[in-house]
Amino acid sequence: MPAVLMVVSAADRWTLLDGSRHPTGFWAEEFAEPHRLFRAAGWRVTVATPDGRVPTVDRLSLRFPAGSPWRLRRYRRYLAAHADELRHPSALHEVDPADYDLVFYPGGHGPMEDLAADPVSGALLARTVQSGRPLALLCHAPAATLAAVAADGSWPFAGYTMTGLSNREELLNRFARKAPWLLEDQLVARGARYVKGAVPLRPHVSVDRNLYTGQNPASSVPLARRLIADLGSAPALSVTVSRTVAAPPDRVYALISDITRMGEWSPETYAARWREPGRRFTGSNRIGPVYRWRMTATVTQAAPGRAFAFTTAWPSASTWRYDLEPVAGGTRITESMTRAAPQMALVRLIQSAVGVRDRAAHLRAGMTTTLERLDAVLRRDTAPSSPR
Repeated sequence: MPAVLMVVSAADRWTLLDGSRHPTGFWAEEFAEPHRLFRAAGWRVTVATPDGRVPTVDRLSLRFPAGSPWRLRRYRRYLAAHADELRHPSALHEVDPADYDLVFYPGGHGPMEDLAADPVSGALLARTVQSGRPLALLCHAPAATLAAVAADGSWPFAGYTMTGLSNREELLNRFARKAPWLLEDQLVARGARYVKGAVPLRPHVSVDRNLYTGQNPASSVPLARRLIADLGSAPALSVTVSRTVAAPPDRVYALISDITRMGEWSPETYAARWREPGRRFTGSNRIGPVYRWRMTATVTQAAPGRAFAFTTAWPSASTWRYDLEPVAGGTRITESMTRAAPQMALVRLIQSAVGVRDRAAHLRAGMTTTLERLDAVLRRDTAPSSPR
């Protein structure tokens, strides 16, 4: 049974520019609809808030025009039926995101007040997005990512395509003209690739790697259904690592896409050659002195300066990709590996025999080494030659 950690804001107000406090909380539809659909799918849902405080529903979300009368009555009944769960949430600092298959944040203006500056939530978000486990943020919930910091001090969501309530949608609220900041502006300023639907207030869902985002309350059901569909066939293994290097994206791409140089920076692939230039290649791999194999790969994306990706068919079907994001002083490289199905029992047995009992940890260490070596090769290639 999949387990969901639903992180809900505990704020009951949003402090505006003039010092006034707008009463708020979580948005009824954004909690009730995903919670209902997750439970209907047989998933276990745990509600958590900062310090385990009781969350407050935004009263505007239970009044017209937040929905039709019959829909609003349904939300009131659903919240009443789950009142005990909301009155006794888990404390956010006491939960471990690794214990859950999905971390889900509903919105409302509440996250703009507390989660946007909550270090516990920020650490949980950074850990989750970098682990490769599914993370979903709805409407105003991406505001919580502003508190996330990677180990190197960077914003871990830089370069991710995401959505959230747009400026145009926010400014439909009269009090929003006194907002200290708008979500769309902040996401763009931090380095996200912000996207939105063509028509305001209509459903729009964005998926980039393990990050799922919904633009507005109308996206609650489509986002939850997409998560249920995807996690029903969740990958057997997914690992993501990132590193910033002091080189422009086009130079990084040129090195990564030249698979004949893969042996210079991959700890497992010591040689590779094209079978069909630009499309298919083979690689010779090893773990330790004994275990060796040859992989076959097909390039699935070759976007100069932006991304390079390929799939391997043997010995296991996997997808590898390198996403490149220009940042101050260089490029942030995000390497990710996804395997849809478990490896064959014989392959797992051989790996265990050569000391690889935790393939995820082994891959994460190897991918970290890959990015370190890429950085070293890029520095070496740009170093001035010594005079003779």
